[in-house]
Amino acid sequence: MTDSSNPLNSNTLKAAFREALKSATKGSSGMEFLLMATSDGYALCDTISDGSNINRDSLAAMAASFAGISDGLASQSNKPAANGSIIETNAGLLVCKQLKSNRHEVVLLGAFEQSTNHGIALWSLNKVVSDVLAILENYN
Repeated sequence: MTDSSNPLNSNTLKAAFREALKSATKGSSGMEFLLMATSDGYALCDTISDGSNINRDSLAAMAASFAGISDGLASQSNKPAANGSIIETNAGLLVCKQLKSNRHEVVLLGAFEQSTNHGIALWSLNKVVSDVLAILENYN
């Protein structure tokens, strides 16, 4: 994201997001990592370990795309306003949520261990959503 006038580019805001994500990852059993992106697919911050082979930029773009596709699929199914989407894998769950404040839209992706059930994954990610929305709403 190159638009310096976009408030989501603020280092202060990114640091607040990063701390919220770090705190959530440490406080939740079964959560492997969190990634936050702009709704147009640019990585803002994450808790992916430094030694990981995960490409953060690609993952951010795919998470934003998945959130958009999920919203469109829900709308076409007469179930508008998708709140989130889950991908089940052999290695665990990916939960993707689109967060909207009055001024901003971001996408939050959570990766969960195989032993984590759907309910715990959703509950854990919803706690993070509350923290992130509070940061977005209170940021000037």
